[in-house]
Amino acid sequence: MFKKVIMSSIITSGVLFAQSGVGINVNKDDLEIEGTLDSRNLAALQTSSTIYLGDFNFINIDSGDVNSKLVGVGFGATNKFEGVEGVELTFGAKLIVSNIEDDRKNIDDWFSALPLMGMIRYTFPPLMFNIPPISLEGKLLYAPGALAFGDSDNYQEFRVSGDIEMIENVKIYAGYRNIITGYETDTNYVFSNGFYGGIKFIY
Repeated sequence: MFKKVIMSSIITSGVLFAQSGVGINVNKDDLEIEGTLDSRNLAALQTSSTIYLGDFNFINIDSGDVNSKLVGVGFGATNKFEGVEGVELTFGAKLIVSNIEDDRKNIDDWFSALPLMGMIRYTFPPLMFNIPPISLEGKLLYAPGALAFGDSDNYQEFRVSGDIEMIENVKIYAGYRNIITGYETDTNYVFSNGFYGGIKFIY
């Protein structure tokens, strides 16, 4: 019996921290599909002391005068923050490619950059206050001119979100994002800005 309890605890803690999954979120104008791949879900990489995280997303904006798309593919290294239980830090980079059609600002161009990425995630202790597992996450990406290509000038992305696992392996989440895809002609062009909500399936 004791052995079963120990095994269940190990499996549960693994699910709490492993982030592999796929999600979809929306707001009034934006649709985003995002995915993460955590090396803790891959048997071949579980012997490594470093945790690797793949980060993918696709955003489609369709709001009358604006019809834009963005694809991001990133890779980072993750580890626990020493001395603070439940906190993980991720550092890496992400390739961003976007096609922007904005009739209001007379922009019809491609955008590409390779921003550096930093992320912090906090998972509340299991069964705290007798509520389902809750996590908070913040993400920051930045690419100066040296990491932006072609007519692109800079890339900035800021996100903050929270999620709760209402059903096993299914999370609902909400957040706020601000994405700037700066061009040489408009260095502060706002690609996406606003709150969103969605659902995420994890494994």
